[in-house]
Amino acid sequence: MMAGSVNRLDIVTIAACAALFAAASIPIAGSITDDTYIHMQYARNLAEAGELSFNRGDPSYGATSPLWVGILALVHLSGGDLAAWTRILSWAAGVLSIVMLYFFVMKLDGRRLVAGSAAAVLACEAWLLRWSATGMESSFAMLAVLICLFAAVTATRSTGRSALFGLLLFLACLARPEAGLMVPAAVISFSIAERSTPLCRRFMWILVFSVLMAGWLLMIHAHTGTFLPLTAGAKQGRPAFGMDMLASTLVPLKIIGATLLLPAVAAVAFTIKGIFRDRTLLEEERGLSPGGLLLLLLWVFLLPVVYVIFDFHVLSRYLLPVFPAIIAVGFAGAARLFRDSDPKTMRRMIVIIACAAMIQSLGFYFIVVVRPTREFSKGLGEVLVPMGSWLAVNSAPGSVVASPDIGVIGYFSQREVLDLGGLVTPEINDMRQRIDVETIIDEGLYLDLGADYLVDRHRVPRRFDGAVIRGYRFTALREAVISNLGIRKPDPVTYTLYRLEPVGEGEER
Repeated sequence: MMAGSVNRLDIVTIAACAALFAAASIPIAGSITDDTYIHMQYARNLAEAGELSFNRGDPSYGATSPLWVGILALVHLSGGDLAAWTRILSWAAGVLSIVMLYFFVMKLDGRRLVAGSAAAVLACEAWLLRWSATGMESSFAMLAVLICLFAAVTATRSTGRSALFGLLLFLACLARPEAGLMVPAAVISFSIAERSTPLCRRFMWILVFSVLMAGWLLMIHAHTGTFLPLTAGAKQGRPAFGMDMLASTLVPLKIIGATLLLPAVAAVAFTIKGIFRDRTLLEEERGLSPGGLLLLLLWVFLLPVVYVIFDFHVLSRYLLPVFPAIIAVGFAGAARLFRDSDPKTMRRMIVIIACAAMIQSLGFYFIVVVRPTREFSKGLGEVLVPMGSWLAVNSAPGSVVASPDIGVIGYFSQREVLDLGGLVTPEINDMRQRIDVETIIDEGLYLDLGADYLVDRHRVPRRFDGAVIRGYRFTALREAVISNLGIRKPDPVTYTLYRLEPVGEGEER
């Protein structure tokens, strides 16, 4: 679909979907997560000190979305309120994703009913609503991947389009590192499905991407000492096989199935019945790149499969980049599956799938997502923000605070943080490869790295008060309860702030 062919119906449909997305966002408007503050801290340090760092003066590759951090840094330089603008920009990325998906499905299928149905389903997607409202980079990363897929289906029309695809793919990797999985998938797709296409049009993107990525890797390694985000080590387990892999598989299936069951089933059914039968997603006269279409299909399955194989601790926001592909293939595929039926039957089935998916996702959103999101955000404001602010006033400027949740504490205390999750502290990241975070805290293994304070998160309040661990006495200073840590951890938990003081030899816990 060409831009010149956009008519009033397209505009009305897109506006209605955006309005639906805005209305559904209202119940959790103003919410925020601890991870949002991590990006804000990195952005503030980048703007003020010109370094990618969480702790000022100690560059670290702990931000999984340096492109998002760069955008927020520009906001900070212009005097904008980071807490407000990170949510505005994240929400705007969600709206743009809805718009992009509409035109992407129009390009794939050509029917406004199919495109509008797909866009409406994304507008009601519970996980997108949650993470865009809380100011995370997730919707931005989803938009970046969707733009790449949009470019991929026409990438082999010219050398310039291929080069543009390479540039967009590089930017997507800076928006979220998992986008790098599209590189081998694209190599396979264009190699298999575009054999008759000249090499320069098939693979110019590889040259552009490789040059840009090599420059980035050299620069980030020189700046932080690492090539890849530390998140990979903190969130990844060991490759899982056998029954362990089966258990790991259930996690992404539950996340996707909770909101996109019917589009996902339609995508899988179309892949099995359609692709293996005639090896094309759409009618050939639509003029789309077979390699780009194969990449789209591979992307539907690739990201969840890699998460399972490498035993990543999968959160819903990690899967957002694949959601538009599931919806696009699901609706374009469903339209093709019913192409032998009369047009009225096809339209009826598309509407049924769309309405059922919207009802499922909105039902899950209001029943499961809204309350934990609001309560956790409220808890951050009432518990961790005052704790961080107290440290800013009552601790010495050179103090080190150990904490499993670093965003709010680091942002408001402006003290050096020892990250017990391993995202910004390489030594803890290495330790996490062998030892879980609970053991690191319980046994005080982090104390060898130096800490003056500990923020402990546990069901038992003041569990370390008065104890001596590895030569440090723990004295409780403040404590407060957060009633809900989110969907997976709905039980109350107590945050306790301890002062850590060295004691004489021979004292034990």
